[in-house]
Amino acid sequence: MRVTMKGDYGLRAMIDLAAHYGRGPVPSAEIAARQHVPEHFLDQLLITLRRAGLLKSQRGPQGGHMLARPPAQITILDVIRALEGKAAPMEPLPRLDSRQATAGLALREVWEQVEEYAVSRLAATTLEQLAERHQAPAEEKEAMYYI
Repeated sequence: MRVTMKGDYGLRAMIDLAAHYGRGPVPSAEIAARQHVPEHFLDQLLITLRRAGLLKSQRGPQGGHMLARPPAQITILDVIRALEGKAAPMEPLPRLDSRQATAGLALREVWEQVEEYAVSRLAATTLEQLAERHQAPAEEKEAMYYI
């Protein structure tokens, strides 16, 4: 599976917005700083996500971006498809003809199953689930060892 920087940065931004869901608009500069994403590139991604109906934007001094739906209703697949298009997240598999070995056909079946699993996994994982992991208390993130 291949995820471009567009998909990675877009997902980071959406997880950040999910973590701040219900607190009002979040400025893109804040998202960019927290997620270590170039702000100019992030702005382009946020426009794409807004056009896809995943975000709402508010202009002005108190403006920013917010999720258009609750984070439990937005999946990773929704975000990836909005940013990368309807294509599957894996590279297209080459078409095999009847002259090619049956081992190649068997292998192709495996890759298609892997792709199906990846898509189903992305569709089953919501921004809410990822935001909960992102917001885990510091004690859970870093282990402290005492001697």
